[in-house]
This record gives sequence, C-alpha cells and structure tokens, in this order.
Amino acid sequence: MTRFNPALPAVLAACCLLVQGSVLAADLILADQFEPSCGVLAFTEDFPSDGPNWPAPWQELANSAAVADVSGGMGRMQPQVSGYSLGRLYADVATRDVEVRFVMVLEDATAQGVGFYVRQNGGHLNQTFPTGEGYAVFVEGSFRGMPGVGVWREEDGHEIQIAHSGAAAPAPTSGVPFRVRFRVHQLNATQTLLQAKIWPDAAAEPVAWQVSAVNNQPSLQGATGGIAVDSWNSATAGSLSAHTLIDQIEIEPLCNPIRARGAVQTISESFQFTEGPLWRGDHLLFTDIPANAILRLDPPAAISSFRMPSDQANGLALNSDGLLLAAEHASRRISLTDPGGSVQTLVEFYQGLRYNSPNDLAVADDGDLYFTDPDYGLANPGLRELAFNGLFRVDGAGAVSAEWEGTVGVNQPNGVALSPDQSIVYVTDTQAGNLLAWDRQGDGSLTSPRVLASGLPTPDGMCVDDHGNVYVATWGNGIEIYSRDGARWGSIAIPRAASNCAFGGPGRSTLYVSAHEGLYSVFMPVPGSPY
Repeated sequence: MTRFNPALPAVLAACCLLVQGSVLAADLILADQFEPSCGVLAFTEDFPSDGPNWPAPWQELANSAAVADVSGGMGRMQPQVSGYSLGRLYADVATRDVEVRFVMVLEDATAQGVGFYVRQNGGHLNQTFPTGEGYAVFVEGSFRGMPGVGVWREEDGHEIQIAHSGAAAPAPTSGVPFRVRFRVHQLNATQTLLQAKIWPDAAAEPVAWQVSAVNNQPSLQGATGGIAVDSWNSATAGSLSAHTLIDQIEIEPLCNPIRARGAVQTISESFQFTEGPLWRGDHLLFTDIPANAILRLDPPAAISSFRMPSDQANGLALNSDGLLLAAEHASRRISLTDPGGSVQTLVEFYQGLRYNSPNDLAVADDGDLYFTDPDYGLANPGLRELAFNGLFRVDGAGAVSAEWEGTVGVNQPNGVALSPDQSIVYVTDTQAGNLLAWDRQGDGSLTSPRVLASGLPTPDGMCVDDHGNVYVATWGNGIEIYSRDGARWGSIAIPRAASNCAFGGPGRSTLYVSAHEGLYSVFMPVPGSPY
C-alpha cells in the first residue's frame, strides 16, 4: 500500500551556526539541518490492490504517454511507442537527501529500462513546461550495450548519464525480480553524491556500491522535488506487449552527518605527530608519538603534559572501570594506568611472543578489549616475533585471541572502533587502503569479515557517531565519512594529514582530529559515540 509521512515537508528547516576561531578557508558551512524525520520511511508503496491505475499520489505527467496499471500486486508500466518511447509517473513526495529502495522486473530485458527519479520537478523531458529536472537511477538490459545500473540527471528536459556500473553490476534478466538501492545526498553547497547498486532478489545484497559519482549541476544542488518512475523501451514503431514492473518502493530521508557541520578550527600546530584522541570527562587526552608524550587539552586551547615519557604511546582508551589504557610502540604492550597513577602492563605477549607495536584500541562495555598490532613501531624488522600483523581481543578474564591475522607486506591493521550498539568492529587496513568490518558475537569473537570501503588514501584511526557513521582519518582526504553499511557521505578537509579522531565536549558534539603536527576541532550535528 501507499504510505506517506506528512511530517516530511517540501522545504527543509534552516538553522544558523556561529563558528569562531581559525577556520580552513575551503570549508563550506551549509545552513540547513537534517531532513525532518530522517531515518524514518517517508513513503512506501507495495501495490496491494490490482486495478486500472496506480494509486494516489501517483499521476501520469502531461505528454508522458504511459499505460499504467496494477496487476499481480505490482505496478506495471508500458510506454506508448513514439520516437522516444518513454512513459513517466510522478508522485508529489518531497525528496532531497534520500535513499530509494524498490523491486523491479523487466518482462523483456533486451529492450527495456527502468528509471527512478528524486528531486524531480514534475516535468517530462522537453514535452512539458517546465521541462524535466531531477536525479535518477537507471537500470536497463542489453539493448544499448550497457546492462547494469547507472546514475543520471535530467537537465532542461534532456536525460544525461553521469556514471555507469559497467561489469560491476549484474545484467537484468527477463522476468527475474531485481532489487535496486539508490542514494542521493549533498556533499556541500555545490556537489551531490549519487550511489547505486542492483542485485537479484533471490541473492544477498552486495556490500559495495556498484556505481558512485559526484555531480555539480547547479539547478539540482540543494533542490527538493518529487519522485518519478520511468518505463523505457527501445521500440520506435509498431506496438508493445512487454511491461516493466515495480514493487516494494521505500523512500527514506537520510540523516546526513556533514550537512550543517561547523568549520574546521585549529587548536594548535606545534606538535610532531599527534594521535590517540580520547575524551575523558571534561578534557581531551592525546598522544604525540615522536615527542614520547601523552598530552592533555582543556578546551578551548590549554595544553599540558599528562605523562612523559609515554613509551611512544599511540592509541588511548578507557577500560570498563574508567582507567586509562595505552597502546605503546616502544614497550610493545598495552599499558594500564592505575588509580594511583602508576603504569602497569596489561598485555605484552601472544602465545609467548611479543607484539609488533600495538597501535589502536577499543573497549566494549563487557570489558572486551580489541587492539591492532601492525609493525610500524618496530625499530627494525629483526625485532619481529609474530608472523603476522594482527587484530587481537583480550576478554574480561585476560585471555588473548587473534581475531585476524593480516599478511605481512599486504595488511597493516591500524585504527579500530566499535559501532554504538557494539555489534560491529571496524578496522582500517592502512596498507590495503580498506575499511573493514566484522560482526561481533555474544562471546566477543568476530565473524563475517568484509570490506566496507576500499581505495582510501592511507586510512589511519577512526571514530563513530551515534548514528553509526564511521569517520576515518586519512593522510590524503582528511576525514572520510561512511554510513554503517559503507555508503560514503563525503569528507572533511583537514590542514595536515589526519591520523585519528574522537568526539567530545558538551553533548559529544565536537569532533577532535589529531594529525601530523596538528590538533583540530569541528562542530558536528550528530553527536559521537565513546566507542
């Protein structure tokens, strides 16, 4: 059935941000907040009743020449043959930053295609006034030699391909249901990111997006509009018998974490190589590895020494008792600072062999500690005792297990973080340029390893917000931000190569970023997770 959320207005509410301090000149602060009711389905359609027309609010646009009905619990469309055989149905459902999901069937994949538009202005090609505008995902068979999925825009009534999946996506097969997922959101005031994937309904959804592209068409930036479905056929003469079928439509407004963020503020650039930011109560702890120091920031900019020497501490965390843990390169251990301030060894051996150079760590509520152990901190390769670069778990009883054994020369596990519900463990593999994820089981063990994102430019540490978005510090693009399931939101440019991040401050709404020589802060509209 059709379900429309009336709380979703056509125009987004605006807010104002006042940001003071040193800012990165290239930053753009967007004035608008999240879509109202973001994360809640705004519209669904599952065509419960057969009939001669699609149910309201669907309507055929003027001059679209489509035959549309509901049969067998699916919406059917069939364009009338013309020089460009394309029919369009429109629904006045407000969209801007949204994810669209639907099921489609091509009765004749050799000749048909389906398009689904968002930010659509109610026009149909150049057959109406105003002419058509919007962003679309387009799925087609083999008739143009481009089977798979593509992202398109309609500009002044002309359909223009932005990017196509090529062989990364399966070709639709006649009569076989396929699922489509399509995301559109603003990266900044002048750019929109489009991502899409398609897969057989009977198969598992692929993790990776099969097509991803940025578009800067001015008339579509920040625009709101309705939704539209196109049915296309390669026939330009005669009559048609084949239909395209659509079902299980869902429109979900996205909670875009980078819209309405603040400007990047410089706290200090007087360090050598900062790492390990950790919010603790009312202050931030962080490390300067070459300086052999753990430092303290009392906001906004008062910096003092917390521990020196630090044994070249890198990542920091708090255990379930609130005591400070540190991953130390020089000592090749995880240390614990007791309530009296003395530093003790928590773990330094796995099966009698010393770790390479513990790098980053995360602690679950049940006491399980996860830490990465690349070989970056080894003074020379001859000091290596373990035959792998690993991800380790220390359970509440102190037992250590290797959850992942990365290949030396191929993998360098680096940053580690937990999802807010602690069901997922994220790890960056710096050498491979990947963001990895595992499902965390009840006993703390990890299963279902997968690559959430690839091609990251030297990914390092990371942090997670309360919506489950993952913020990856990279040496190339600043902070790269991904959704829980690997959809890319965009990036935040940082003046120096970013090394790690943490949320802190009032309401955990300040993103602190450590970097080569620098420490920075950014106001974020989504508060952060302590994990």
